[in-house]
Order: sequence, then structure tokens, then C-alpha cells
Amino acid sequence: MVRTPQYRFIRLITGSEIMDVDIFFYTNKTTVVVSMLYYKQEHIIMSSHTAPDRKTALKQAFHTFYETKFIYDQKQLSKIN
Repeated sequence: MVRTPQYRFIRLITGSEIMDVDIFFYTNKTTVVVSMLYYKQEHIIMSSHTAPDRKTALKQAFHTFYETKFIYDQKQLSKIN
């Protein structure tokens, strides 16, 4: 029998940024997807990570997300200058 995962959706609003966090709880792993509309809502930054425990999945998904966001921020600053 195939079991469907438990699902949680969280929307984080920080200043002018809105991030969506989707968490899928399987019996033996957790998958976290972090996404955000970026730069005047023209681009989507999205990262995901799967780990055996929830804490590691959340930590690594957010780490990857912020690394990607930092790269996009640097590109936008270089276009402005």
C-alpha cells in the first residue's frame, strides 16, 4: 500500500520578501522546498532538499536557497552599477 506524505505549507513574510515553504513528511524522510518570487516578481528562486530528519532537511534547503539568492542579488547589483 502506498502512503501519501503529510504536507505542510508555510508562508514567511519578511519585509518586502515573501517566501513559501512546502514540507513533505514521508515515513523515512522529509523533503523541504523553499521558493520565492524574485526581482519584481519576474523570476522564481527555488531550492529543495531531502534528508532522513526534518531539522537537516530544513537547514540544508534554506542554506541552498540563501546561497542562490545571494548569487542573484550580486548579479542584480552588478547590472545596476
